[in-house]
Amino acid sequence: MRTTTDGTTGGTTGTTLATWRPVLKRTLLNVVARLPDGVQRAMFAPRIRRVCTRIPLLRAVYSGCLRRHPIDVEYGTDTSGLVDAPTLRDARLVGQLRPYMGSQPTIIRRALDTLGNVTGYTFIDIGCGKGRPMIVASEYAFALALGYDISADLVRTANRNAARIAQRFPYRPPIRAIAANVSDLTLPSGNLVVFLFNPFGAELMTALRHKLEAGLASGAIQHLFVVYDNPVCGEVFDGSPLLRRWFAGVFAYDHREVGYGPELEESVVVWQSRGHARPDVFADRERRITVKDRMSAALD
Repeated sequence: MRTTTDGTTGGTTGTTLATWRPVLKRTLLNVVARLPDGVQRAMFAPRIRRVCTRIPLLRAVYSGCLRRHPIDVEYGTDTSGLVDAPTLRDARLVGQLRPYMGSQPTIIRRALDTLGNVTGYTFIDIGCGKGRPMIVASEYAFALALGYDISADLVRTANRNAARIAQRFPYRPPIRAIAANVSDLTLPSGNLVVFLFNPFGAELMTALRHKLEAGLASGAIQHLFVVYDNPVCGEVFDGSPLLRRWFAGVFAYDHREVGYGPELEESVVVWQSRGHARPDVFADRERRITVKDRMSAALD
């Protein structure tokens, strides 16, 4: 039990605040999400944003995740929203899992553009959520865009989005999402691009790394890229003897995406397998990752 400065016990008050803070946050986000789009855009004007982000409760508004993203407006899909880890996922893993939010299409495209020719590679989104990165990946010459997520509800949404994209763009590579934990993953063979948008903590990331290393060691995976958007657990891949850095950089949001995510830019680090490695082309690839907190990382 916590003791307050006046000597009274504050355990009940502390517990009440801890219980109600997430409720207040979700309520506020829902209110903002229903405001007219013009009002929402005004809230993201630099001067207003600077003031509001100093107020603890209002900071949550600036995740932008509950607003309907332009990619959903364009395609009629549902990839927007913020889903807290305890809401739809395995309670035993809540401490490791991160909330679902869709990464920005511009960041995904710029990261994939660093890879060069990906014809015939399989794109794999680990912690795919509603599938926004897979939709973007289907613009490229991948053989397949495959996603894994522990939430069956999010996977169903991702597959509905996939069906909509397939109907509109029948010539694009197929998209498929599968409900699975990291320990249950069955990775395809061949050349792979694995995409991550800070889906979980170091314990599960290490388990994923071991699966990828086993595939490389057996020869089932021939060449591998790991594309890590917001690389909070980047040291896990830096520590792999079978991987080496390919790229490290910071990408700004497209101006049309500002206000639909928590930042204005994101750090991305890419690794490739040492076997069948492509010649290095990015000189600044060894930039140091600085972890701000469990939700964000930056490059020095």
